[in-house]
Amino acid sequence: MDRADISAATSIFKEGRREFRHASLVSLNKLEQFRAKPERGTFPSIFRSQDPDAMAFIMRRYGNVRLADTLDQFNRPGRAIMKDGLYDDGLVRSHRWIESSQYKIGKAAQANALRSLQDQAEELGRILIDKGKEAHAAEQAFAALKNICEGRNDLGACAAAFAAAQTEVAEAQARLDALDGAGDGGLRDKKRAQQKLKEKRLEERKTQQKAFGEHDGEVRSAERRVGEGENVPGSELNLRVARSIYRKFLPLYSTAKGRAVYRDRLDAAAQKGFAEKHRAIAEKALKDANVSDNERARIERRVRELLYDYFDQFGMSSQVGAESEPLREVKPWMEQLISDIESNELRQYERQARDAAEKASTLLRGEFINALTARIGKMERELQSLNRSLYAHPFHNERYSFHRTQMVEFQPILKIIEIAKTSPEALDMLFRGDVPDDFPHKDTIVALEALLEDPDKDFTQFEDYRNFYTFEIHMEDVATGRSTRWEQRRGTGSGAEQQVPIYVAIGASLAAVYGSAERRAGKPAGFALAMFDEAFSKMDGKNQRQMMSFYKNLGLQFVIAAPFEKRVAVLEHMDTIVEVDRIGEQSRATVVELKEKAKRELMAIDPDLMSEDELATRLAAE
Repeated sequence: MDRADISAATSIFKEGRREFRHASLVSLNKLEQFRAKPERGTFPSIFRSQDPDAMAFIMRRYGNVRLADTLDQFNRPGRAIMKDGLYDDGLVRSHRWIESSQYKIGKAAQANALRSLQDQAEELGRILIDKGKEAHAAEQAFAALKNICEGRNDLGACAAAFAAAQTEVAEAQARLDALDGAGDGGLRDKKRAQQKLKEKRLEERKTQQKAFGEHDGEVRSAERRVGEGENVPGSELNLRVARSIYRKFLPLYSTAKGRAVYRDRLDAAAQKGFAEKHRAIAEKALKDANVSDNERARIERRVRELLYDYFDQFGMSSQVGAESEPLREVKPWMEQLISDIESNELRQYERQARDAAEKASTLLRGEFINALTARIGKMERELQSLNRSLYAHPFHNERYSFHRTQMVEFQPILKIIEIAKTSPEALDMLFRGDVPDDFPHKDTIVALEALLEDPDKDFTQFEDYRNFYTFEIHMEDVATGRSTRWEQRRGTGSGAEQQVPIYVAIGASLAAVYGSAERRAGKPAGFALAMFDEAFSKMDGKNQRQMMSFYKNLGLQFVIAAPFEKRVAVLEHMDTIVEVDRIGEQSRATVVELKEKAKRELMAIDPDLMSEDELATRLAAE
């Protein structure tokens, strides 16, 4: 309810307590202090809504409910909820879970509700047919009574008619008894069999519908799992990562090549005979055994050298020494030491930091980079559209155009956006800290990490993509093609040359705010008002007309205030002109509306729009 109607709604709700048993009324006046965004890790943070009152209601009810992943987190003081629906309100713990058949929202719930309504409609149809038969019998009885009562004014006639009717009833009953005695040829048995078959089919359909609902829910759950992140087994991103790892390590296991070499060696041995083959195998086994013994001895020496180095750095151990047997004594001691190191709190922090880096990389790729790519693409399309409009409207024999230049300090972000378009898997290296030296985009990733992790950097600068560029206006001479920038000309050009770029920038800005430049290509136009006082005061008539035509192409609806003598230059682009005449202390306004034919005639007699031949012919005629 709106805040102004809360009192009236409370009165209606109080009076209709029997009609509104399962309804609730929310007082929006008590939600003002809960407008803040939900904190990360709380239950309201999983909701998304465009209604601020709805989010404030959720914050009021569940703002301090924590999201718990483990029982240790769940057992902390305060309210908490787990993914399986286990809920702790601070005193009582319960399961917040319902059957899927009781869902009120969602496509599966809609399908189940539709099937239930169809069954109800069929049942009501059968009841309607039965009631129709009963109504038809009642109408026939009423018609019979009406025939009996009409036209019989005496009791004798009524009695005679009653006796005749009794006779007809007796005869009809006799015929029915004869038909019953003759039998119906098994039709009743067939009818009962068909009714039982119908009931069986209805039960089977209900079973199939229930199974369909369950399977449909499983399919939708599988679709959601397939669309989740790369750390979820079975998702598309997880499969893509697994394939990239497989392609990376595939050359190390060239099984096809190994099988071919082994087969050739076996065939060559078979040609020499089985004895030679076995003898060769035995000799090779002896050689391999000697090589293995030598390698074992070398490894033992290496192990003892490493033990000496370890004892020199970290001190002697009371459990093993440099002469201890490697496999029986050193290996268990080493495994226990590695387990102690892995379970150390610092290693846990390292794993948490690695998980945080993965989450930061996913968020940066999924939200920050994708959003910037969409916004920068939209900006480029708008600049191209504006430049196309400006190309058809030269001012002082110059064509104006907007250009952008990348800021040096934000180049890593812009480069990573380009990399994401062609090699999205390269973003997996973000915040890893172990980027290989031969990785082609290592410099860009290192520069981006340094930029984002700089504690002295104001992060609000990254929120607006326009901070990544500097925008300029270029002027190109139509005849010579020479191009200059507004920064070079500012302060040195004429009054009109100083004024044109300002009006061009104003029109482009208004079109971007209104979105009128996007709607003008065959889409319905909206309200895009542009108002100017003493408009185009330093421009000549030709440039004023070009500016008005440019504004029209941008989809702007302009209102200008100008002296009377400027009217000729803008008549062909105006729909309504209000002339204000002031005499002493009195003023008078005259409204003139220009139709399309009048505009065409004005354009036909405009000297600036005539060619030299047309102007010479008109002067000669006058």
